[in-house]
Amino acid sequence: MNMTEVFTEPTDAAGWFFGTEATPVPTTGGLPPAAGCTLTEPTRCGIYGAAPFLQPLLILIWLGILFWSLFGNGCLLAAMGTTMDMEERGNYFLAGMAVADILLALVHAPASISSLVSGEPMTEGWCKIQAFLSPGAFNLSMSFMTGLWYCRYRYIVYPLTYQATVTTRRIAVAMVMSVVISFLPPAIFVLRHSIAGAASANLARPTGLTIPCNVGGPERSVSLVVDILQFGVCTFCIVRVLFEARKHRVQIANQVPALAWVEQDNAWKVQMKIVYTHLITVGVNSLTWLPILAIGGMLTSGTLVLNNATSVWLEVFWMVNQTSTFSDSVVFAFRYEIYRKALRQLVRKIRQLIDELQYD
Repeated sequence: MNMTEVFTEPTDAAGWFFGTEATPVPTTGGLPPAAGCTLTEPTRCGIYGAAPFLQPLLILIWLGILFWSLFGNGCLLAAMGTTMDMEERGNYFLAGMAVADILLALVHAPASISSLVSGEPMTEGWCKIQAFLSPGAFNLSMSFMTGLWYCRYRYIVYPLTYQATVTTRRIAVAMVMSVVISFLPPAIFVLRHSIAGAASANLARPTGLTIPCNVGGPERSVSLVVDILQFGVCTFCIVRVLFEARKHRVQIANQVPALAWVEQDNAWKVQMKIVYTHLITVGVNSLTWLPILAIGGMLTSGTLVLNNATSVWLEVFWMVNQTSTFSDSVVFAFRYEIYRKALRQLVRKIRQLIDELQYD
């Protein structure tokens, strides 16, 4: 009798999606109709499973995601490192977000490209690396975003004590703690999986070729709680910043003489442009996560089963989500001449290097 593991209950799909152990339900009578999406046959799932002839297009898309993430975030780091106007202390967290985005792209894109080229899922070893780095890098990006908004909050609400409160040493300590807190839960899970074996701590192996491996168990819950708390802190800082910005603007207009008001108003506009830029990046990143969260909610409620069609949409929305690895740099390119100037300088240097290599 041929036994094939397939998703037949919504709870199984939800368990895989959220990183918990999924228990496949065996069915008899051979493969499901139309070579259905199964745990043991990931090549039948997602866009690749539905339309294998789109393999070259999928590879190009992932190459584009990888290129723009490296190029865009590299330019953002170069702009912050070479431009005095962007060397504000809070931008250390922005630089950390750029590094975290690069790490996410390096974790996801090469593995997806390799799986698409070979038509085979990831090996166990790479799956462990991805299960450690993928949630860890996402947690790290969220942590740095929280630190960035806290710095904006302190600068706008308490400008007189900002320099004394937000010191370079405290920022360094906060960034080190962010790295530890972000990577500790997935590290513990992967270690438990390696020592105790799959019987006690299963890696959440996805059904598609481009969906990453994930962690489960209590470590997954801890990471989720930490992310929710950090998002709450970000929301609090955003609301306070916008509220205090409007109040301070009215106070300055009422108390400062007209000539001095113009100068302070211009300085205030510069600071608020930075705040609104960060707010746009948060909004863009949140929009890329909404479809994934919606699917997760429907899987949990039992209104959706992870079948062939769902796996296609899940893969599409996952690729949309990966645009968050370079959306920050795109927003900065539209908002700041400083960034565009640094970008042009970088392009010129690259061209000069290519010309030198050609002449050699």
